[in-house]
Amino acid sequence: MMNWPKLGVLVALAACSKQASPPLDVPADVAVDSAPLDVATDTGPQLPPGPPLPSARGWHVGKTVVHIHSAYSHDACDGEVSKTGNVNSQCLAQLRDGLCGSGLEVAYLTDHPSTMNDRTFPQLLLFDAAQGDALIGPSGAPYGNVIQCPASATATAHELVVTAGFEATHLMPVGLHAHVTQAAMEGGSLADAVTLSDARARVDMAHAAGALVVNAHSEQDEIGVQRLVDAGVDAMEIYNIHANFNTILGKSSGVSGAPKLNLARIFELENFLGDPAASPDPDLLLMVMLDLQPEAAYVKWQQVLAIKHVTGVLGNDVHQDVTLDAYCGPGGQFAGACDGFKDQYPHLVALLTNGGTPILADGARIDSYPRMLKALSDRPLVAAATATAERPDVFKDALKAGRSWIVFDLLGEPTDYDFVGEKPGGYAEMGETLPVGSKLWLRTPSSCTPARWAHWTLADTQNAADLTTIRTIVWYIAPGATQAENVLEVPGFAVAASWVATKPGRYHLETRIVPRHLRAPLKALGDHADAEQRWLVSNPIAIQ
Repeated sequence: MMNWPKLGVLVALAACSKQASPPLDVPADVAVDSAPLDVATDTGPQLPPGPPLPSARGWHVGKTVVHIHSAYSHDACDGEVSKTGNVNSQCLAQLRDGLCGSGLEVAYLTDHPSTMNDRTFPQLLLFDAAQGDALIGPSGAPYGNVIQCPASATATAHELVVTAGFEATHLMPVGLHAHVTQAAMEGGSLADAVTLSDARARVDMAHAAGALVVNAHSEQDEIGVQRLVDAGVDAMEIYNIHANFNTILGKSSGVSGAPKLNLARIFELENFLGDPAASPDPDLLLMVMLDLQPEAAYVKWQQVLAIKHVTGVLGNDVHQDVTLDAYCGPGGQFAGACDGFKDQYPHLVALLTNGGTPILADGARIDSYPRMLKALSDRPLVAAATATAERPDVFKDALKAGRSWIVFDLLGEPTDYDFVGEKPGGYAEMGETLPVGSKLWLRTPSSCTPARWAHWTLADTQNAADLTTIRTIVWYIAPGATQAENVLEVPGFAVAASWVATKPGRYHLETRIVPRHLRAPLKALGDHADAEQRWLVSNPIAIQ
């Protein structure tokens, strides 16, 4: 388990119109059909050749996050529950605002055991009768809380379901129906140093309590591929914001290698601390590091897929707890060393001289719930008619099956994307298995649109001088392989392509984007919009 590091702030120092589509990059042994989509009719009956979109197959694309810390975590909300024994009610209110404002439909909270295991489920579920909340589950044993999210500047009015879970060491059960034993929570490590029998016992206890079991911080060396295969986890993080922060700080707990502090990115925080009129959009803060995200978890996931299915998910890991010591103040670690930077980085030096919580140009803290919960999400495909009270378990079932995508929402909202296989009488979704010789289909996003909170418009994606571009990679993982193969690339928006899967293994998609539509809101840091980023990733379809 990890906390937002005190130096985490220093890390920060540190669409999408149709583009012309060049020919597909096709290996000689892959047969591909492709056709540009007619975006104007893509949701109607005149679809180009290929399967109908998920909505026409009866699916709703949900939105959830599986790694969130509330005020009931010892290190969240500036650690108040550990310091005083009291839960910060203001921080809980900010969490509710952030959950609603990000448009989530299910929030899987994951608090740390030491401060959540003696709380009731209504507390952990953020239940507030005065605000019209409604509990889900048997009387006296609720496992979900329905919050009526009002319309706001960042999201439409909708119902949000909050669930409880916990994060121990690599063991992260989400969507619990009841507390797990104290021993499993406090000593809940899945690391390689723990015996496999102990690791499996903890996973089994979490399953018995109704949870989906996620491996948190897959990037760390202390948990390897074989343990992830053998422990029985349902899902694993293929990206975690904390781990990305640590790439800038030049360190990462449990990851080998010499620290390499990225001072250039650290000093970029100065741009977010000054005049609001000159500041880059503070909600794009992660853009100063997203292109440097660690690849260890992503590669490890692909290596696991060479052996068995484990669903890939994203880890937000927000704590709202970043504070800085007075590193440049009297007696501070860097006292006297900061004077030479005062003229060029006045706001940063002032922050490091006085210490405290970094407040960005919009008046909100650097790691606020409303800011961080906008950054990324998991997108499970669930039955379109799913009732609100059924969401927690239905979403978990979809995630366990692998019928889900991951999306970096910070970069824009993808539309009309798909990955599906053909089978007799219908279609095979992500997470399913098809025989060798089956046809697989992909649809690249037809567009990249701004969320309600975004400070850019669709017109920004149509700037001929700075055109946003994408490419979609088909990754193939052979049984027992240690490295995935890029077997097909499909450039451009709104393209449908199919190929025949001639070898056993697993296939998944990755769409990468050069988000030049963010150049204007990034202002002085606009060059970050020229870096290609991972935008969305599918879970695999297996071939055997």
